Amino acid sequence: MLGSKIYKSVLTAAFVLSSTISLSAQGLIRDAEIERTLKLAAKPILAKAGVSQSNANILVVNDRSLNAFVAGGRHIFVHHGLILKLKSVEQLQSVLAHEIGHITGGHIAQRAGAAASSKSAAGVGFLLAIAAAAAGSGEAAVALSAGTQSVATRNFLTHTRAQESSADQSGARYMAAAGIDPKAAIEVLEIFDGQDLMSAKHRDPYTLSHPMSRERIANLRAFAGAYKPRASTQPPNMDYWYARMVAKFNGFTNNPASVLRRVKKSDKGEIATLTRAIAYHRKPDRKRALNEINRLVNMRPKDAYYHELRGQILLENRDVNGAIKSYRTATQLAPNESLILAGLGRALNASNTNNSEALKVLQRAYSKDARDGRMLRELAVAYARAGQNGNASVVTAERYALASNFQQASVHAKRAQGLLPQGTSGWLKAQEILSLAKQATSRKR
Repeated sequence: MLGSKIYKSVLTAAFVLSSTISLSAQGLIRDAEIERTLKLAAKPILAKAGVSQSNANILVVNDRSLNAFVAGGRHIFVHHGLILKLKSVEQLQSVLAHEIGHITGGHIAQRAGAAASSKSAAGVGFLLAIAAAAAGSGEAAVALSAGTQSVATRNFLTHTRAQESSADQSGARYMAAAGIDPKAAIEVLEIFDGQDLMSAKHRDPYTLSHPMSRERIANLRAFAGAYKPRASTQPPNMDYWYARMVAKFNGFTNNPASVLRRVKKSDKGEIATLTRAIAYHRKPDRKRALNEINRLVNMRPKDAYYHELRGQILLENRDVNGAIKSYRTATQLAPNESLILAGLGRALNASNTNNSEALKVLQRAYSKDARDGRMLRELAVAYARAGQNGNASVVTAERYALASNFQQASVHAKRAQGLLPQGTSGWLKAQEILSLAKQATSRKR
């Protein structure tokens, strides 16, 4: 592959973050509201493509570069840098439509090996390890083009020009059928126009895995020119939810002082208030952050995501009891949101007096979505406090696998197998991790 030094950096980079946005490491950004918004944006496209929404997963990569790709069958990964670069929900939908075009075109069906159909933490960690090497930094891209990567990994994300054209046309058709103007796809391609003339290290990763050409833009122009507006199937208030998502990315990923300078103090609108709440929290300015989030909760008292954000702010300011109260309200309003449940479990663990409830809540979160690194860490703590060391070891192995650190994952998986009865679900999960670790190691050669 890229050599041991670069490979280790890839494993370190693919760390999956908590239920609320954090910048403590590279990897996935897991946030309940953001993921719901992305699902809403994709809903009309998936419907026209004939793809079940329950079978498509959209995850955000904590990377400022511009990229989006499909891996593991129906996992769509979008860099948060690309989302911030886009100017409208329609542009975002055009990106999703293009990637869905790759799915329906079967362009990625054979690329992920044994992990392709896996929705487990280890399976996603395996995908991230390969994807980070294949489409991550400019340095990695240069190394790939120099032939220092294995053929399997080098081809993991790269599409042919024919596949790109096919995905363009499919995506545009899905948008048109959904009543969404396909001209947004042209606007997105124009962001990357001309990069094919640049050296690999200066190009956005998207152009390295999605070959660009003037012909692609010309074909889309022809399609968009013939488009006749029809009844939109856009979900209600899509622009509103999109604006909230962008506000979260701005507040959590940009310098807080810079963010606060750009938002007028006189602007008491909801989006400006949300942006300030996050920026003040990161500054940190607890008093102002709470003032802003309390205003939001008063504006929308039945909004689970505002109660969740309030819980995060309180917990990270060591008001554990206040955080538990806010997270409880959030889970009552959105009882099936695994990432909000994980936040409540984290707060309960922090109280150190509610271990049985913490374990129950975290087990419920795990059953809904095991791909949350912080939830796995908190679940391991709860298992250990309950004396279930075998289960603590297996979820710790899953957490390391999700971070693509298969060396440590193997250590804990072997420990779990020594503590758990052979053939149990935990023992089998440990075996899956060991199998994927072996595959990941073989790709280094």
